[in-house]
Amino acid sequence: MCIKLPHLADELIWRIIAKIDLKTAGRCRSLSKGWNFRLCTPLFLKEHFRENKDHNRSVIIGIGYPPSDENSIWFVRAFLDSGRQVQFDVPVDINQYGFYALIGSDCGNVCLRISMGGLNSRLLIWNPLTRKRRYARDEASTHAGHALSLYAFGFLHDTVEYRIIHAYKKFYSQTTLSWSLYTSFERDWTHSGTFETSVQKIGPKYVINEGVFYWIGWAGPNLVDADSIVTFNLLQRMFHEAIIPVQVKYDYHALTNFNDGVGFVTYHNIGFTRQVMVWQLKSDWDSNLNWEKMIRVSRFGIPYTPTLFVGKDIISVLEARSGYGYLNDSEATDVILSRLRYMEGRRENLVYRTWHEHVNVKTITLHSEGLLMV
Repeated sequence: MCIKLPHLADELIWRIIAKIDLKTAGRCRSLSKGWNFRLCTPLFLKEHFRENKDHNRSVIIGIGYPPSDENSIWFVRAFLDSGRQVQFDVPVDINQYGFYALIGSDCGNVCLRISMGGLNSRLLIWNPLTRKRRYARDEASTHAGHALSLYAFGFLHDTVEYRIIHAYKKFYSQTTLSWSLYTSFERDWTHSGTFETSVQKIGPKYVINEGVFYWIGWAGPNLVDADSIVTFNLLQRMFHEAIIPVQVKYDYHALTNFNDGVGFVTYHNIGFTRQVMVWQLKSDWDSNLNWEKMIRVSRFGIPYTPTLFVGKDIISVLEARSGYGYLNDSEATDVILSRLRYMEGRRENLVYRTWHEHVNVKTITLHSEGLLMV
């Protein structure tokens, strides 16, 4: 009874609205200027995303022509709980020589590289829910002839500021990795630097967790024992490198989001010894990585295609072709999005789409809707 009602009301409103669905929270902004101010603060936006990020999660699949890994022409978006497909209409059209490259998704926003052919390209940061967008200069267009040139996109931990890093080097044999950084507050590529590395190539796939990017670094065919996990801290603007332990490695490995952290997936798909293992990566204050075995599933194999771990499910994309190389048969490519419930030993198909031409799956990206503004 000693607490003034306005202060109590603010706390109650904040706690209730933080748990409601996205569209209802968006409508509540129009009730008054006071509500609009409360529901647009960085603290509320981050808390609301944290409460709702596991709801209405979807997968965005990029489809395009071979051989490049970046030339997506179409996107298929489907919700993981039901397999329901929805439109993913990028607000910028491309011409017959252009393509899209989905860099990543974080806090409800996606980052794409849009090319109109040649050097005419730019970056698009876009919230598909609020339809708000912003553009940035394409740094990769100045490093088109480099052996390594990649992007990563993500938000700083517990803030509404996002950053984009571009890492590059001209030859795989070089030990110096150069980088430049875009910040949303300054709206420009304001920071750059170099990092001495023992790996020839990193990525191209990455995982972001608490403002830190994670890549797998490949040391080369003759230096397998030197493969590493390469990280970049967005706040400190520093690279780090940690050797992957020998006991962790297997025939194939990849990174994925896992248990609100980062998982290192290894699997072996041959004969009766098929198994999948997931190791949890945890970083200390000195950026050292600790490895903890979390899951081991036998008698199951997963394809050497883009794969995600979502809760207790393994989400994979499969390709199947018919009529390829035969003049009398029509050529077709089937793309299947499947979910393996590895604890139950059951697999089900969420999406089945057919293209009557030769296409490839380029990217598979996990997306959670949010109200954070670009």
